Amino acid sequence: MKLIFLHGLGQDAHSWQGVQDALSPLQSESFAIFSHPSESYQEAKERLTEYLQQESEPFILVGLSLGGVLALDLSSRDLQQLKGLVLSGTQYKLNTNLLYRLQILLFRLIPKHVFEKQGANKQHMLQIFTELKSLNLTDTAKTCPLPSLVICGSKDGANQASSKKLANLLPKGHYLEIADGGHLLNTQKPHELAEAIKEFVGEFKNEEASLKNSSS
Repeated sequence: MKLIFLHGLGQDAHSWQGVQDALSPLQSESFAIFSHPSESYQEAKERLTEYLQQESEPFILVGLSLGGVLALDLSSRDLQQLKGLVLSGTQYKLNTNLLYRLQILLFRLIPKHVFEKQGANKQHMLQIFTELKSLNLTDTAKTCPLPSLVICGSKDGANQASSKKLANLLPKGHYLEIADGGHLLNTQKPHELAEAIKEFVGEFKNEEASLKNSSS
């Protein structure tokens, strides 16, 4: 089972390196969500959909924050080889989230150089934040047929309630909390996150083995 990683906003494909190293020798790929600094969320989603439709082997989408939103969003697309989701620190309903709107206002007040020190593009981040303020993936979650692991750090207070609700909405959802973890688990707690993913992948292998035994 191949793992395809989707990073958070302000991160890049290398943000998953620690997790990928900890998961070796499992096959994995970290995808750069945006191809250029002005690409919209919808454009990135269409480009990634086309890319994933070419996958010839089964895969699991693993997304953090924005990457989790994108992974959940993509679960409604025609992706024949998509077999499961791992969603870390993921919001699924932003259209009524007042905290999210306050975050956009605060981001507007933060000087550009603060973003640049973190290797982030303020204009692009604000563009994506604004584009997603009407997001509501409630129906997508309710109808998602895929086994799904929803993960949140115990110190990620802004996303805990949403993550628990999301796990309950997903028909095959399961919630897991990582002790002392914040929002950016892929860089803060790569080994713990990798263990959770490894266990989730192991469940697929056990299910495949059971199916083979029952059919023989």
